[in-house]
Amino acid sequence: MEIIIGRDTETSRLRLVADDQQLLFGETGSVPASVNSRHCSMSFSAKGISLKNLDINSYTYVNGQAVEQKEICLDDRIELGTDHYLLDWDAIKQIAPADIRHLKQIWEEYDTHRMDQQIADRRFNSLRSATGIITMAAIALSITTGRQSVWFIVLYVVAILISLAFTVKAWKDASAVPQKAQQLSRQFQHDYVCPSCGHFLGSQPYELLAQNDHCPYCKKHFIH
Repeated sequence: MEIIIGRDTETSRLRLVADDQQLLFGETGSVPASVNSRHCSMSFSAKGISLKNLDINSYTYVNGQAVEQKEICLDDRIELGTDHYLLDWDAIKQIAPADIRHLKQIWEEYDTHRMDQQIADRRFNSLRSATGIITMAAIALSITTGRQSVWFIVLYVVAILISLAFTVKAWKDASAVPQKAQQLSRQFQHDYVCPSCGHFLGSQPYELLAQNDHCPYCKKHFIH
């Protein structure tokens, strides 16, 4: 995404143009005449921010040094024209795309925790079926031998103990697991939001979110 930065010729306010969007900032007459209508541009991508001076007769400064083109950071001091008009980063941020790359890790951690819980639940249910298997083995042993042998009693006791252990665990998990899931969901809804408007972006995977290319709420373009 590229933003054209300059002075609005009618009001002498800061003018920012990106795609079909145009925004004016500051008070009337706040931008000096040494700032051209198409003074410089900022290009935003996943690699960073590139600043380019658009007119050979205009001057663009980065941290006090005149530049024609330079990779910059959000905390750099950008000045325009011979009057060294200080560019307001807050104005730039209102039209600049939102960086959502940090949301990839948030989604992956949430998805991993959710998957781990599902696997744990299925493993627990699988192990819980061992009680029935042991009981069936005891019955089969009783039928085969025609009497209640020592092994029959041992298997029954083991089945009862395992069943008791699983019952205790299930009782504990009945409250602990939902609480943990709720806490995870709340944290995810707090973190998985648009950096611009703060809206929760839903439970769609990061890959699908990046394909949309913009926030469904504020329509801010994404860098991903």
